[in-house]
Amino acid sequence: MYFQLVEFIITIFSLIFLYYNLLSTCFKYIILTILTTSLSFFVAQKTNNFCFIAKLKSVENFGGKLENSTIYIFKNGSLIDSVQSKSNKIKLRLSTGHIYKIEFTKKKYTSKHVIINSIEIPKNKSIKLKADISLFEAKSNWKIGFLKTQPVSIANYNFLKRKLEWNFDYNRSVVEKIIVATIKN
Repeated sequence: MYFQLVEFIITIFSLIFLYYNLLSTCFKYIILTILTTSLSFFVAQKTNNFCFIAKLKSVENFGGKLENSTIYIFKNGSLIDSVQSKSNKIKLRLSTGHIYKIEFTKKKYTSKHVIINSIEIPKNKSIKLKADISLFEAKSNWKIGFLKTQPVSIANYNFLKRKLEWNFDYNRSVVEKIIVATIKN
């Protein structure tokens, strides 16, 4: 959409310069001022990026590194990328103004995902968000199907603290739900 607006403005500039000699001097200045102001407005609408860093850990290895996993990145509900991570660390540069679902998967392990709401991050704000994601090997008798639809954590921009942060109360409730589901059987 950004490039379509720039293309439209360039077309308008071209038409004005074509008929430039026919316009009065005062009218020329008014049109040029309006066009340059509108162009700078559209250029200023460019979105920021923020950095998301996640470390993957294995529960069975007491928090040891979990390597060779796949990470799926969804933006506003649509899959936009998948990354094969040979190490246990992933670093993503994501644009602000969207809701992201980041899903962490590995064969024979239970998948987990997080939600990052970057819609309210102010412009020109440098943001980093870190996470430790622990995956575990699922047993067939565990009732953990809720992890397919329920995120393990949610991040939102906190205006008072001026940072993107995890909702730890929500995360704690999901962790408790996982514990109950795994110890009942």
